[in-house]
Amino acid sequence: MTGEATPRLQATLDAHREASAAKREPRVNQTLAGTAAWLRESGAVDRARAVGELAPSFTLPNAVGRDVELAAVLDQGPAVIAFYRGGW
Repeated sequence: MTGEATPRLQATLDAHREASAAKREPRVNQTLAGTAAWLRESGAVDRARAVGELAPSFTLPNAVGRDVELAAVLDQGPAVIAFYRGGW
């Protein structure tokens, strides 16, 4: 895959997005849409890493607050990075 979802996957993602939006208050959907537009207009999307592109070296705290270096994780194999934004 080159960063674009396959048609079947895209249809599934679209359905999930629509179902989630239907559960939220309209003002929340407006806020999310506005934030997404702001991110696109800021150029952040254009500067984001592409699928398969190497991440820069960094250190971040894990779920229990301990610093973890990407390089140390990659020494053990592939890594998946997930950012938890916390509760509303």
